[in-house]
Amino acid sequence: MQLTVKEALSIYPLSEAKLVAGAEGTMRTLKSVNVMDAPDIADWIKSGEMLFTTAFVMKDSEDDAVKLLRRLNDRGCAGLGVKLGRFWQNIPAQIIEEADALQLPLLELPFQFTFSDQMNALFKAEYERNTRTLETVVNKQKRLMQFALEQDQKNDVFSKLAAVLNYPIAVIGSRGHMLYVSEEMKDTNIQQGWPFKNVMHRVKWDHGSCYRVPVMQKDEDYGFLLIYTDGAYGLKAEEELFQQASEVLAFYMDMTYREHINPTVQDEIRVIVKQYLDRKLGCEELIRRSEGLGVQLFQDSGTYQCVLTTIESEGYVEGKLIKQVHRELQYNPMMQLTASHHIQMDEGILSIYACPADKDYGEELSRFLTSRFEDLIGGRKPGGAGPRFWISKMKHEPKSLREAFQECLDTRAIASRFGMQDTALQFEMLEFAYVFQHVPESIMETYCNKVLEPLLVKDGDPTQVLMNTLEAFIENDGLINEAAKQLFVHRNTVTYRMDKISSLLQMDFKKSNDLLKLKLVFTFRKFLQDQGVHK
Repeated sequence: MQLTVKEALSIYPLSEAKLVAGAEGTMRTLKSVNVMDAPDIADWIKSGEMLFTTAFVMKDSEDDAVKLLRRLNDRGCAGLGVKLGRFWQNIPAQIIEEADALQLPLLELPFQFTFSDQMNALFKAEYERNTRTLETVVNKQKRLMQFALEQDQKNDVFSKLAAVLNYPIAVIGSRGHMLYVSEEMKDTNIQQGWPFKNVMHRVKWDHGSCYRVPVMQKDEDYGFLLIYTDGAYGLKAEEELFQQASEVLAFYMDMTYREHINPTVQDEIRVIVKQYLDRKLGCEELIRRSEGLGVQLFQDSGTYQCVLTTIESEGYVEGKLIKQVHRELQYNPMMQLTASHHIQMDEGILSIYACPADKDYGEELSRFLTSRFEDLIGGRKPGGAGPRFWISKMKHEPKSLREAFQECLDTRAIASRFGMQDTALQFEMLEFAYVFQHVPESIMETYCNKVLEPLLVKDGDPTQVLMNTLEAFIENDGLINEAAKQLFVHRNTVTYRMDKISSLLQMDFKKSNDLLKLKLVFTFRKFLQDQGVHK
């Protein structure tokens, strides 16, 4: 529960109560309601709790009652409601004076209603109010998402954001300078308390709250978004909305900075990376000059993977679509899988993604890029215009950047030769193809038929069950459990089938030589299928 005592006194039947003392404390937050029926209640009361009582524990001594009142106040009691008639006919003057001195709300509760009547009414009112507030927040989140997805450049981002939130706002820059303030707040000391803590923080403001939300994009600090609400307490869902608003604002401020203030840096980075790739510049000089421009191409871990993004349809490489892809990769918060740099080259967009040193990031990069671009620009139809991603192996040293870029180019070339239509491809998946890319297709087909002949003879495997099982086994590096997961069968089923396949092919799958043969066979089959040679 999150009400003020004043708000609680407007809810029937508590609205029938009489406030006899502590009027100046009615803005105390009421978080829960309890019944006082024990003399040691002060030891158990929680901050923000209002107590209802018949005065049974207070009736014998006014001095003890005053001491109890003080202890309740020290514990953060929100207020005290007394039902008269059984132990007290009226509240003693000494108690009223003490409550006024403590600014602790003291109520005469209506006799005709039970404690549970009044407590249930408060809980119901709070539930209904929270429901209405949540509905409002959800609607604002929808409007915020629509605002964030608008493609046109916004000249009045701040005022539009204030309209979405439906609260007065102010935006303070990273140096404490005022960037924007809503009309309602222009006569207010917005910068009071500067510099602010670099975390989301709620402070009291008149009879409401001010939320100070840092506006940051990665490590770039753009200042603070201040949001002024009329509530004296915070709702978690609304705080999340404010955080989302700050992220949207950071995105637009970052985009404005990079596109309008810093285009020269991007051009210079492109020039020095091209010089390095053309062997006109050493690795150390590349790092020194890029860091001199404020760009750290390689993270401290030194582990990274490269992605070359291209638009394969003729006429698009220098056109609108490649520029849109570059903008999404570089600026859209949805695209921030990890620390990265995106450089527009003649061949396409070269991206350098930092990645953990303990695992290959290739598959995750492939899934991420494919799914993100399907969401952002509708993906790519086979054979049609759209982005394609060529992913290098993981590298551990900056000097391997040239090698990584070449792997991206080789992956693209191999995919083109064999007609592969995948949106994202990893060099590691095509290493066999890289080694055997000049083998004629006729030789590939002959080799596949020779090795797999026992499975290809008439009625040998009419439903392709054994062939599919063998392919899953090879794809998963000989791991039975992983193959079983891929095929949605029990591991014992895979074990049984592999024993049968071993007998048919006269192979021992524990021998690396036999596994290597099959790896090569299924690599060839993949290429032949893409070319339409092998069914």
